[in-house]
Amino acid sequence: LPTAPTIVTGKVIDENGLPLEGAGFSFGGVDIRGFSGVPTFDLTIETGKDGSFRFSYIVPRDTDEVEILPRSTQKVKYDTDYEAYIFLKGNYIQVSSPYSIPRSDWGKTTIINYQFRKL
Repeated sequence: LPTAPTIVTGKVIDENGLPLEGAGFSFGGVDIRGFSGVPTFDLTIETGKDGSFRFSYIVPRDTDEVEILPRSTQKVKYDTDYEAYIFLKGNYIQVSSPYSIPRSDWGKTTIINYQFRKL
């Protein structure tokens, strides 16, 4: 595994294209064992006034998967007030599961942008 941190950075905008402050994300790793995984790390963050977020973490040796997932915060209620879309291949696609960071990108910087739309 790389000894450099895996960095995930991005921005969140609302349905009007404006930065969304207070959107939450979880960034974590899992060691796959049997029928369920054992977390190897789990970080959370909220976007700033400009809608940006940034994680930086050295992936532990026993990690098999690294993922990022939207989560609710006091300011932005994901799944009850908002639905999330991730920007992939030139389009916003509704989030239906955690986004998996490919192992080849561990130890590098990945940029992931989201749009949160009010329900």
